[in-house]
This record gives sequence, C-alpha cells and structure tokens, in this order.
Amino acid sequence: MPKIRFTNSDSDKPFVVWLEPWARDYWLRPGDAVTIEYDESDFVEQANLGAEFDVVWHDRGVTVWPASSHEAAVRDQSGTDLEYGHQRPAEG
Repeated sequence: MPKIRFTNSDSDKPFVVWLEPWARDYWLRPGDAVTIEYDESDFVEQANLGAEFDVVWHDRGVTVWPASSHEAAVRDQSGTDLEYGHQRPAEG
C-alpha cells in the first residue's frame, strides 16, 4: 500500500491535513503524526502522472490527493484509524 506520513514536529501551532477529493480534515497538534495509505490495486497512474500522492502545501498545513478513487485510510502514530475532523479546533 502506498503511504505518506506527515508530522507536526517543528511548530507550536495546529497543522491540518486535508484529504481530497473528500474534503476531510485531520488536525495535528505539536508532536502528532498521521499516515495516509490506500489500496495499491486501485492506483490511477494517469491521474497523478505516476505519483502515489499529490501534495500541496499551504499556510496551515497540506492538501493531499491520493492516486486512488477509493477511500484512503488515515492513521495516527499507533496505527489507529482516525475519523475526519480529528482534533479540529473549535469555531470561535
């Protein structure tokens, strides 16, 4: 399974990982990490020009597009599956 890992190790601020095309957000507090993976049998090479993930960096984190049309799994450092909205800051 193709995997990519993001760690919020160099900041004292929350870091968001947006997973597209599903518009799902996963928030990392300082010191947190997540791994995103998907089933390799559904790899859509033409869509991402041979890349396993397309990553766009922005001021609050990253947006990740897996090269798969099926769901991607997002897991914390212990391997636990995360729900979208994980650690999302309260509005206000």
